[in-house]
Amino acid sequence: MNVLLAFVITMAILLVALIKFKTSPGVALFACAIVMAMLCGMPLNDTLGYLTSGFGAIMSSIGLLIIFGGIFGMMLGDSGGMEELAKGLLRTFGKKNDMLALNLAGYIVSIPVYFGSAYITLSPLVSSLQKFTKKKTAAYVAALFTGLLLTHCVVAPTPGPLAVAGQIGANVGWFIIYGILVSLPASLLCGWQYANVMNRRSSKEDRAAGKAAAEEILNDAELLKADPSKPSAGLTLGLIAFPIVLIIINSICSVMLPEDSMLRIVFNFVGNNNVALFIAMLVTGVVLHKYLVPKVSETLWKYIDKVSDSMGNILMVIGCGNCFGMILQKSGLGEALVELLSSFNFPILLLAFALAMIIRAAVGSATVAMLTTMSIVGPSAVAMGFSPVVVGLAICVGTVGLTLPTDAAFWLPARYNDLTVKEAFSATTYSTTLAAFVAFGVVLLLNMFAGVLPGLF
Repeated sequence: MNVLLAFVITMAILLVALIKFKTSPGVALFACAIVMAMLCGMPLNDTLGYLTSGFGAIMSSIGLLIIFGGIFGMMLGDSGGMEELAKGLLRTFGKKNDMLALNLAGYIVSIPVYFGSAYITLSPLVSSLQKFTKKKTAAYVAALFTGLLLTHCVVAPTPGPLAVAGQIGANVGWFIIYGILVSLPASLLCGWQYANVMNRRSSKEDRAAGKAAAEEILNDAELLKADPSKPSAGLTLGLIAFPIVLIIINSICSVMLPEDSMLRIVFNFVGNNNVALFIAMLVTGVVLHKYLVPKVSETLWKYIDKVSDSMGNILMVIGCGNCFGMILQKSGLGEALVELLSSFNFPILLLAFALAMIIRAAVGSATVAMLTTMSIVGPSAVAMGFSPVVVGLAICVGTVGLTLPTDAAFWLPARYNDLTVKEAFSATTYSTTLAAFVAFGVVLLLNMFAGVLPGLF
């Protein structure tokens, strides 16, 4: 069967299974991976190899992040630290700007920190804020998720954008500057403002009840006062920042120090995403021991064992999602999409943007989409006289859109914030796709002035 037709049929089966029949996501993803392979006529032995390698690849990439980050986040939540941080944010920003605070937090944190670990670390804050404001959880997720994904896909030194800048020969410094210029307006419009719109679109009864409850809480100074029996907002913020600081120091040392420097070697180890979250998990357990253990009525180590048991479902969904993604990659879907889009004679920047978005949706990996699109479109675009920075950013912003169930990122809000599949689409797919188009509009503006703006000619 034609690979494009096979993909359409498989995605239809997947969406019906998830939305209509409420099938377990892990089961649906793995089953659809097999269906796609069969429709494309893949040999059974090859299919088995792709399924196992897909699961193994994602586990080696973010498996430890999910486990250590999940335990880390549960400690902050169960101890009451996230509640205190939520109250601190409400005291500082007020209820009108809570979406803005969460969006900017995600936008900043995801520059040095891998998207998965950043979301896992900050996701408990969503539940804590919702508890006090009674606003829609999906709206908070949209604000956080959009900010996180934009910098993950567009702003170096995140690996994807950094690789794009290197392959196309763009100056990394200018690529970072213009990456921020392109992504920040999209984050504010499609994260902060979109989240406010989502919250306002709830039913009239829900809005009335939520507004009354929120006003009662926010007008009662006692309810927003710091609780001495829980970790303070400052301590919680410091614990969240701890792994982020380790990762940032690692990035700085890698740029500024020679390879044989002992300091660089040490921070290359402790600033690794997996190790940094592992250390943060242990430090948080020790620091919050007196707040945590009395509430869970067990030792710290038994608590860690218990929480780690609950990570199994998340690992299944993420792993099976990448099994599906691997089958899509190996099916030749990317090449078929390139051929299809090229036949329409799109303008080169629009082709770069659309191709990156569609490949990302198809294979479920922003990095794969970036590098694939770059190899196809990048050299031709630069040869035609387009700025390497503009071409690279057009590709990067394309990978922000169409966050679908093929992508492991889609399942993080569903698993960590208890969103339904329908709510996950509203909070992730719609907001990020809108953000991609807004960011691409800014890229087109940059291209109009590429002859006069510094770093673009």
